[in-house]
Amino acid sequence: MMTITLTVMIMGLLFVYLSPTMMVTIPAGHLGVRWYRFHGGTDQGPAVQEGTRLKFPWDELYDYDARVQLVDKEYDLITKDGLLITTHISFLYRIEPETLGILHKEVGPDFLNVVLIPELGAVARTVVAEYGAEEFYSTRRIEARDRILAEMRQRLIEDNAYSPDNVVLIEFDRVMLRSIKLPDRIANAIEAKVEQYQRQLEYDFRLQVETKEKERKRIEGEGVQALFDNIGAKEVPNYLRLVGINATLELARSNNAKIIVTGSSLNALPLLIGNDALPPPAQQPQAVKIETTKGANQSPPQLLKAPSDNTKATSTQAEKPATQTDKTQTDKAKK
Repeated sequence: MMTITLTVMIMGLLFVYLSPTMMVTIPAGHLGVRWYRFHGGTDQGPAVQEGTRLKFPWDELYDYDARVQLVDKEYDLITKDGLLITTHISFLYRIEPETLGILHKEVGPDFLNVVLIPELGAVARTVVAEYGAEEFYSTRRIEARDRILAEMRQRLIEDNAYSPDNVVLIEFDRVMLRSIKLPDRIANAIEAKVEQYQRQLEYDFRLQVETKEKERKRIEGEGVQALFDNIGAKEVPNYLRLVGINATLELARSNNAKIIVTGSSLNALPLLIGNDALPPPAQQPQAVKIETTKGANQSPPQLLKAPSDNTKATSTQAEKPATQTDKTQTDKAKK
């Protein structure tokens, strides 16, 4: 009994002492790969699922993050026309649980820097070299992105140094071109070209609008011409007077305060101040021919009056020479 008790105590102490190396906890979203020191090395079967696992102290259990990972990386790419551009590329990936053992054995935990980043850079350089700087910067960016994703997936499943043919070690999900930085002079030239193109489209639109406006005015003119042909030249003043009356009525029906000003003649339209006909020019007083007689009792001759539109000043000036003529004729008659 003493021997058995001593053995159990020793085993318990050893278990407590070695428990940190014998019990391994795999957190949520992670997978594990076993490595046996005396039984064939790496287990290339399915990965160990999350939870607490037991192992021998001389064995190893490697932990891998199985969640979707996002990686941002900048690459220097050369376009078809020989320009060096800096492209910020982001991609999503995750490890494959069924082939995690092969990935651990052939590549190792640092597979991101060993496989993914270099492979993506090589694929991006190959694809971008087929496009010009302007194409990759503006019109064909999505096409280039899709080609990079397809080429990257193809390289990950083909036969290479770290995986057999048609064996998926890493699921490459998506590629995103976050930014493309061109040389300053090239970027300015492309922006100026796009600006000129948009301005050309604006001018084309303006020409279309003016063409439609021209057509509208032509149709409107034909309508007005047809209207006056039906009315007749003699009835045009009456028609215009009717239009003026209708316009005055429309203004009078509005609810806001208003002052409607019309001309003083029948032909004047609303909103016109004064007559629509100009007054005749002021007439200057004309000389008057006076016939005199020898009779002393003859009444003085009557003077012609100036037009009624003359001012008072003109009338006064015209009366002075007439008075002087009257006195002269009276003196002659007396003599």
